[in-house]
Amino acid sequence: MAGLSFAAIDVETANSARGSICSVGVTVVRDGERTASESWLCRPPEGLEFFAWHNIRVHGISAGMVAGQPAFAERWPEVLGLVGELPVIAHNAGFDSGAIREACARSGIHAPAWDFSCTLVLARRHLDLESYKLPNVAAALGIEFTNHHDAGADAAAAAEIVLALATRTGAESLAALDRMAATPRRRAERAAGAMLRAEAGTSLRGGRRRDEVPGARPAPRSRTYEPRSPRHVSSPGSAEAQSPGRAASHDSAPRRSWFGREELVLPEVTGGDPSHPLFGEIVVFTGDLAAMNRQQAWDAIAGNGATPARNVTRRTTKLVIGDGFLGCDPAAFTTSKARRVAELQARGQRIEVMDEATFLACLGRSGDSGVPGIQT
Repeated sequence: MAGLSFAAIDVETANSARGSICSVGVTVVRDGERTASESWLCRPPEGLEFFAWHNIRVHGISAGMVAGQPAFAERWPEVLGLVGELPVIAHNAGFDSGAIREACARSGIHAPAWDFSCTLVLARRHLDLESYKLPNVAAALGIEFTNHHDAGADAAAAAEIVLALATRTGAESLAALDRMAATPRRRAERAAGAMLRAEAGTSLRGGRRRDEVPGARPAPRSRTYEPRSPRHVSSPGSAEAQSPGRAASHDSAPRRSWFGREELVLPEVTGGDPSHPLFGEIVVFTGDLAAMNRQQAWDAIAGNGATPARNVTRRTTKLVIGDGFLGCDPAAFTTSKARRVAELQARGQRIEVMDEATFLACLGRSGDSGVPGIQT
């Protein structure tokens, strides 16, 4: 992999403001070999210094820990010096790129004109996983990964993901890996899997057993699954922290049905602040968010006065697109919901399209949203 050179970056934030960067990690890869890894603490830009308890619980960084560190603007030249002219990658790059732009703007310095690649998007093209969060992708590729939400560890894991995917696909550069779509075999496997899931769902509604569906594997009917909350972090020294593969039990977490999909429950709309940007909106989600699961997103917007909806209709006012999507053009995303929004927009219906970073920033405008704009 002589041409595979890049810098992987990860940032952690002090609160729900995207620009409240308090830690940065960078791993440099040159010609397919890791040559440097660094991480820094810094004080968030002025006006964004508040450390939310939720963010502290996630990454373990407090105001006291950065009190003697340089401010973001003073620390940033060190980051730029290590990255140099290399292309840049991140896991859920929409979050990291948005955070860097906002932090630079709040600090009065120029944001770098980096063209980010996203390992979350790359993983979705080449791996068939239930979750594409950083620890899950690393585990699927056999990458040893501990200390999630340490910026240095997360950047190193993202770099290893690129190297592993390049080895699998034979890509000799980051640009080649970026351009590479899923193989015909991979697309066929996805189509076959979707067909089997559709057939299995129809069979259950029609009274047939799952084991009567051709090619379907028997379902473990006696088991239910409680997915680990993406914002849960074990305390150091706990039994769970010592056994990373063991998920904690959460009675309030949405249970999964027999075919592995969450059984979502539409929450009661409780938010009563008409000034909140989501108040009164009807919001649909498509693609997975990195910062929270679908149920948590529904609960968060309902708590701010918005109505979550399963499908796009003529009443829809906002579409939130995950999976590392950037921008606001629904035609650039390949799901039926995005296509439907593009059609309705063309007919004159006003539907705002938001990527995850924009959505989290929107939530962050409410002091009681309970969902800080952090990466998980």
